[in-house]
Amino acid sequence: MRHGPVGEMGPAEEEMKITLKEDVHPDNDFYYYQQFKIYQEPYLLWDRETWKGVLSACRVYRIEVDGKVAGDVILEESRKDILSIVDIGLLPEYQGRGIGKEVLQKVRKMGKKLSAVTRKETLPFFLKSGFVLKKKIEDYYDLGVDGYSITFDGK
Repeated sequence: MRHGPVGEMGPAEEEMKITLKEDVHPDNDFYYYQQFKIYQEPYLLWDRETWKGVLSACRVYRIEVDGKVAGDVILEESRKDILSIVDIGLLPEYQGRGIGKEVLQKVRKMGKKLSAVTRKETLPFFLKSGFVLKKKIEDYYDLGVDGYSITFDGK
């Protein structure tokens, strides 16, 4: 909603400072508990051992908005110059505000090609952000919950 002439931002639309901060020593418990604030579906929750493995094998970035933790993005270098998005999650109060789109723009600058597997609910977000659907993976997340392999090749 605009509060003034075109080009002016009202109080609710002021510029947010969105940063990715690499977490070089990620705390397993922090990410384990953070997921319960982000995901509502039980099949998306990882147990402590899974978090331990993911955090030790991947590059972990905290998404911060105006200095406050808003979520995370976890990346794995699967092949030379290809980054796989293992997880990208925003706390509910930060969703729907353009933050995820800006985070993807920042992540794109890290590698020439990105890949991910996402679910039906988030597929439109990725497609609008320039990703291309490669294939559907049946029962990827859970029985009856398919995954969608997507890529962004930088073109």
